[in-house]
Amino acid sequence: MDKFLYFRTVADADGDDGQTNGATNPTSLCVPAKNIMSIAPATATTLQIRFKPIKNGTTGSNASGEEVLTDSVTLTVNNHTHRNVVDALVAAINSNKLYTDGFIDVVDTVTTNVANETVSAVFFHPDITGVDGYTSDTDATGFAVAVAL
Repeated sequence: MDKFLYFRTVADADGDDGQTNGATNPTSLCVPAKNIMSIAPATATTLQIRFKPIKNGTTGSNASGEEVLTDSVTLTVNNHTHRNVVDALVAAINSNKLYTDGFIDVVDTVTTNVANETVSAVFFHPDITGVDGYTSDTDATGFAVAVAL
């Protein structure tokens, strides 16, 4: 079964419309785990997950159609706990017994659901503290747009 990674960083579920609000401010993101290209520390407290781009264009003057483009989600983690998070995430993706519905909720910061009830935010691993941003490299010239989720 394919697994999917889900990231959402709005406090109120009513604010999660899935839109990009001007192409640079997504409210949530769901990515096939099979599209992960790398996972690596970015700083002492951030972990970057790079994956095949959601949108991959071949526009621009230098576009040959062979450009390697990636999108990334940068998670904030407790100081130097990258390996703990990566090990748990890889185990969840590879497991046939965990997440049998294929959906891995990595970060969901919603604290007010659509019924206006208070709910707890979800963090896949206790060392994940949030999302630092999403970068979409959607232009074959290499222009990347970084946004704070």
